[in-house]
Amino acid sequence: MAWTEALEDVSEIRAETDVLVVGGGIIGCSTAYFLARDGVEAVVVDRGDINTQASGANAGSLHVQFQSHQAKRTDGDFPAYYEESTRLLGRAVAFWQELGAELDCDVEIHVEGGLMLAESEDQMRFLEAKVERERRLGLDVYIVRGNEMRDLAPYVSERAIGGEFCTNEGRVNPTLATPALLRGAVRAGARFFRHTALIALTRESSGFVAQTDRGAIRAKRVVNAAGTGSPAVAAMAGIELPVVFGELLHMNVSEAAEPFMNHLVQHAAYRLTMKQASNGNVIVGGGWPAGAGAAGGPPRVLRPSIQGNLWVAQRLVSGLGHLRLLRCWTGVNISTDGKAVLGEVPAVPGFFMAATGIGYTLGPLTGRLVASAVQGKRDEIDIRAFSITRVANRVPAA
Repeated sequence: MAWTEALEDVSEIRAETDVLVVGGGIIGCSTAYFLARDGVEAVVVDRGDINTQASGANAGSLHVQFQSHQAKRTDGDFPAYYEESTRLLGRAVAFWQELGAELDCDVEIHVEGGLMLAESEDQMRFLEAKVERERRLGLDVYIVRGNEMRDLAPYVSERAIGGEFCTNEGRVNPTLATPALLRGAVRAGARFFRHTALIALTRESSGFVAQTDRGAIRAKRVVNAAGTGSPAVAAMAGIELPVVFGELLHMNVSEAAEPFMNHLVQHAAYRLTMKQASNGNVIVGGGWPAGAGAAGGPPRVLRPSIQGNLWVAQRLVSGLGHLRLLRCWTGVNISTDGKAVLGEVPAVPGFFMAATGIGYTLGPLTGRLVASAVQGKRDEIDIRAFSITRVANRVPAA
């Protein structure tokens, strides 16, 4: 079944449901999947199409170790918050592997490790300190140098003198994974309405009335999984959400080549993520900026980001030089103050947050955790540390 065949296209919506999920990305689809699988009635709405925002535009990296630019941040609570989120990443990747086995297609999950490379002794010292910090959090990471590194990754150029290896990093294909979760949710009874914008959210004694541009939906509970739109959705319930915002990012992909790179590759000093997809294309990203679109349109590609991103990639993997650039694209990534915002908002009973800033990696695990919280089920992972109560939130006076 194609994912579009699993969606409902109606001109007017008048629905009642137990749980309304706002947002049709990886977290929204995952939340609906786990709710429906547990027999809970769920409706998902998305203002655009399914998997077309951050979830569909990302590069599909499965991160576990600190990304270098995040590891260097020392501002405010970010270091401590980022460490709390990092504790979840290994479990999130393992959960991806479990989940992949039950989906209706191969979503190209490959977990063969991640390699963060250094070109200087200063960068190696940074990685050594990072390894010590990560090991205290329980990460399986270690330093590789010289022949050990080249035996592990023969594709690495002579510029790299060593690196940090993380055993359980990898990749997944977002264009396959989110639709597979959607189809699983639909088979279990969830309903999806695309091109359906939430306009207003009103509390009533039995729950909420969600007014959309195609009609009203009554729901006992609401899950805010709207990604970069999460602050706007929260505001409809009177909740301030200052720690969630969007970043305009850029990605590249090369023509296909014979398999030669089986790791997620990063740089100790520059923004980079790089991996080879199952079809042979090399995907190069890592957080280089995109430009703001005209009149609220999609972000635009910036030539300096193309050049800079590919410059870093070719320094580490010289074999990329003969490959042609196939295309570039942009997306809006969700970012937070260093950790996710999960669970019920105490000031608005029945309203649940599902926002995380560590890309696609935490998607399914977040969906499971929030689906459990909605049902009042105890999960093995305690999400109280990720409550919105760490930031100011308010509800207007009646």
